[in-house]
Amino acid sequence: MGKDAAASRTPTWWDMLAIVLTAGMCLFPNLGGHSLWDVDEARNAECAREMWEAGDWIVPTFNFELRTDKPILPYWAMMLAFACGGVNEWMARLPSALAALVTSLLTWWLGREMFGRWAGLLAGLLLPGAVLFNVLGHAVTPDALLILWTTAALASAWWGIEHDNRSWLAWFGLFTGLATLTKGLVGVLLPMTAVGLFLIWERRLSLLTSRWLILGVGILLAVVLPWYIAVGVATKGDWLIGFFGRHHLERFTSPLEGHSGGILYHPVMVQFGFAPWSGWLLVALWLALRELWHWRRFTPQAGLFSGGLTERLTQKEVRSLRFLLCWLATWLIFFSCAQTKLPNYVGPIYPALALLCGWWLASWVNYRLSVAGWVIGITLLGLGIVGLLASVGLMLASGWIPLEVLQGRTIPDLAWLTWLGAIPIFGAGYAWKSWRADRRRSAVAGAILSGLLFVAVGAAFGPVLVDSAKISHRLGQAIAAQQQEPEIRVACYGWFQPSVVFYVGRPIANLRQSDHARDWLEHPLESYLIVSEPWWIERLLPQLRSPYTVLGRYWDFTRRRAVLLVVNRPRQAKAELEVGTTPPAGNTAARDDARRKR
Repeated sequence: MGKDAAASRTPTWWDMLAIVLTAGMCLFPNLGGHSLWDVDEARNAECAREMWEAGDWIVPTFNFELRTDKPILPYWAMMLAFACGGVNEWMARLPSALAALVTSLLTWWLGREMFGRWAGLLAGLLLPGAVLFNVLGHAVTPDALLILWTTAALASAWWGIEHDNRSWLAWFGLFTGLATLTKGLVGVLLPMTAVGLFLIWERRLSLLTSRWLILGVGILLAVVLPWYIAVGVATKGDWLIGFFGRHHLERFTSPLEGHSGGILYHPVMVQFGFAPWSGWLLVALWLALRELWHWRRFTPQAGLFSGGLTERLTQKEVRSLRFLLCWLATWLIFFSCAQTKLPNYVGPIYPALALLCGWWLASWVNYRLSVAGWVIGITLLGLGIVGLLASVGLMLASGWIPLEVLQGRTIPDLAWLTWLGAIPIFGAGYAWKSWRADRRRSAVAGAILSGLLFVAVGAAFGPVLVDSAKISHRLGQAIAAQQQEPEIRVACYGWFQPSVVFYVGRPIANLRQSDHARDWLEHPLESYLIVSEPWWIERLLPQLRSPYTVLGRYWDFTRRRAVLLVVNRPRQAKAELEVGTTPPAGNTAARDDARRKR
């Protein structure tokens, strides 16, 4: 208890500074150093760009057509960022990175309130190092914002219930309203369910019989309804039908876009998403369930893995663990029942996972908890295995280890990162040596530091090295460099990626038929065509009657095919690969010669 009392007297700003620096190290380096990923990043960023340039704060569009995938708040956040720093990748990703940083601080605060200083500090450090949470903190998607509002809502609920202050209902209404503006009904229904389950478990549902509940519902409606009504009126109901029909009902009842999985999909994916801390997570969950089950008939050092708590759980710890388990169960059960499955759907449980790990690690470090030696060994082995798999994966992805299935899809630049896996391997070795010397704090510190460094370096440099293999931004640069007329037309045929719309900065026609592509290049206005090379040779080239210039050839490693950039003018151009006119119809020998030349 003396250590806990000393820790409680430590100024909180030191811990806050540690969380901010750690999260910043994991989230911000090279945040805008690489182009947008397809598909979600590109669609979201382009939607915000179109709304910003049009001055439209109500109706989301992508490729200048109505987009019903997501509500408005993520677009508003990006539009404000664009207003501050211009339209670019850094500003598009900034809202997610800031949201992840604030979520890390909230997790630290909640852990400190629930379990004490060390648990809060460890939880706040672990969260930005969890792979999926880190990815979402770098991504132009609504998920980081949703996690922030969900964590804030649940943190306010726990604080209010713990201190018997019913004003939490007002804050809960505000934060769930913001979550609903971020990703729809899951932003309010799932936090309500988690809190409801906890109140039922604690037999305290009477806390909801308060005038604050009316105020909370009023705040929720005041936050949500104005925009939902405005977009419904502006689109004559089309946005509401598309969003609530397709992106709510259909996603729950049927697997959309091939995103399906079994009942164990999310429990399994969480193990990958919470790496490199996955080994600790399994122990934390088991210990929490075991200690809650036995806390009334407590026996020191009895039970699990020839270990356990050396002192009884406090009533506050019991309530805290129950709250976290309700939090986890709500999201896992709901999305395990849904037919469409993606790893990011359960992103809001990651702060709870970090809190559970922070609780058991702090208990172990402070000798409140003991487990069998082989358990600690397995968790540290897991950290080392993460490093080993990362290095092997980078060797495969870079082509160092040839694999036939990856032929044409390797990225040689990734060879620079093949050493990355050595960081957690070394950290696991140091932690094992410290643990064997009974230096528990050194063991935990070494493992966490190596895991954070591993994730931070990978997040900062991995996407930048991959960027050399992405082509949409290079297509946009090529078109901008070649453009001669103020107004141009751009289309795709046999190939389309949403990110090309962002980098070209104008509507992109996605042509489906060869005669439409032929007409596009025969138009009198300056017209560009991005076309799959096989379709160009086999379907389009034999039909062309007008001059053209092939400005460049690009390799799409995701689809293992070449893509050509063609313009409808015959004269010399920069970066030219080929200039010519298609042989007239009937000249078979000339047409075959043109094919062979390609």
